[in-house]
Amino acid sequence: MTFTYTTHNTIVFGEGAEDHLADFLRQYHATSVLLVSSGDYVERLGILQRVRDAVAEVGGALAENRDVVPNPRVDLIRSLIDLARERRVDLVLAAGGASSYDTAKSVAAGVPYDGDVWDLFTGKARPGDVLPIGVIATLPGSGSEVSDCAVVQQGSDKRFLEDRRIIPNFSLVDPRNSATVPYHYQAAAIADLATAFTEPYFSDDIAIHSVDYFLEGGLRALLDAGRRWIADPSDVDVRRELHWISSTGFNDFYFSFGRTVDWTTHRIEHELGGEFDVIHGEGIAVLMPSIIRYVAERKPARYSRLAERVFGHDPALGERALALLLADDFERFFSDLGLAVHLGDLGIGEDGFPRIADAVTGNGTGTVGNYSPLTRDDVIAVLELAK
Repeated sequence: MTFTYTTHNTIVFGEGAEDHLADFLRQYHATSVLLVSSGDYVERLGILQRVRDAVAEVGGALAENRDVVPNPRVDLIRSLIDLARERRVDLVLAAGGASSYDTAKSVAAGVPYDGDVWDLFTGKARPGDVLPIGVIATLPGSGSEVSDCAVVQQGSDKRFLEDRRIIPNFSLVDPRNSATVPYHYQAAAIADLATAFTEPYFSDDIAIHSVDYFLEGGLRALLDAGRRWIADPSDVDVRRELHWISSTGFNDFYFSFGRTVDWTTHRIEHELGGEFDVIHGEGIAVLMPSIIRYVAERKPARYSRLAERVFGHDPALGERALALLLADDFERFFSDLGLAVHLGDLGIGEDGFPRIADAVTGNGTGTVGNYSPLTRDDVIAVLELAK
């Protein structure tokens, strides 16, 4: 409870956010910029031209790559590191959603590192110097535009790197840029954002109880914005809400302070996504209700508290009943978003369950999660509930 907090991230939020790009390029003395994205939306939204104009304004050079995919692959990152070294890149810029941000973070950490960038994800090495990182947000939900985490996979092996040095130096957030995001991707991102408030809430190692109220209020805000988005995905006011919730929801300091964060849903989903290449939010929507239902049988307290305080259920029902209602509430919300809520709906059968359980528990030698740690057999039981 004694600490010093600082962050190097600056958020420019609202219409015209990208007009500040040249100022940031000057601030970080950028002479060669690498822009990473996926598809042609950067061109359709006018982002590409604005980036080109800003780089030209400061007299810099620009390299571009649009090959990022959901669940970003380390092979692309390796090739981008080679390109960045060849072009003497001194700032990495991402446009899009979490996959682009995580790719940019990985490249920025990998360029100064002498070994293979995958070492930074396996724990063999830690980042040293990191190139400056900028983000132009077009998809609210992941929170990666302000977070210290990047998630990357090699084959079916999905790993994460957490280090404050890879927090983007600046994030430019204009809600108009998310107008053309495909419905399914935005729905999945909203499901992902729900875990920003539940993973730290599901904890009984709590030093500061006021954080509960922040998390409850954040989840209420997300549920409200999510329902309004379902009713009218074109509403820019709703997208503004989602962008701001995304830019604040994954703040590990404020929302995780003084407690042990659960991460059960994220850890299992990373293995699910690595094995079956599902979008992160899709996996969240399938797994979270089943994890709650399973753990409710032995440790329902935190689930029941959330069910009472956010969803308004009667505390007289008892902790276990409230916990099961919470699972139903989340499942209904995810279904209303148009997301699958069963593994079978994603084409995932029981034959993959042991591989996921082995991967997330080290072949049964460890457990996953902190609120109620799950063994290998527990993980298989959760997947059975989710099928």
